[in-house]
Amino acid sequence: MLEVVALYWIKIFVTLVVFIVLIIFFIRSGREQSSISGSILVRNELDLLNDNYTVFCNVNIPTERGMTQIPYVVVSPFGIFVMTCCYHVGKISGRESDQEWNIKNRGINETMTNPLWENRKHINDIEKKIDLELHYIPLIVFTYSKLVNDFGPAVVRVGRLRDFFAIYEKTLVSQADQKSVINILKE
Repeated sequence: MLEVVALYWIKIFVTLVVFIVLIIFFIRSGREQSSISGSILVRNELDLLNDNYTVFCNVNIPTERGMTQIPYVVVSPFGIFVMTCCYHVGKISGRESDQEWNIKNRGINETMTNPLWENRKHINDIEKKIDLELHYIPLIVFTYSKLVNDFGPAVVRVGRLRDFFAIYEKTLVSQADQKSVINILKE
């Protein structure tokens, strides 16, 4: 009987050790994944787009308030995609119309300015610079966040980025307008 009890405790001990090793393994693998910067994740996805898309990174635009920097502008026959990137870690909650969205990460609650509003400012600034009546498409990309709420079609996780572009199939920007926009953004 004593041997059965001892064997029982040995099994529990081994199970506990295996469980702890698995937890350590998952924590380390999570850290390795997050060691890739969010901007590299976004850029890697954008590099997979075909020749219909011309990608501009860190576009600086003079404004009445000084300068603004737009993380990515993607010129295509389907529209001008104006991207805002969010590299927050945690669970994002809120509503499209809220001024601030909530971030919860490891029990810590923070807020962020609604990136849809920031993106709208970027679109307004780029419209003024380009000065052409074109189809501008807002796009907010989250890299390491879990989106708790539905923030609308313009808010996606980085893994859904190419799917977002694939939705747009109708040609709305002529080749001449695309060339004009590309030349303006190269300045």
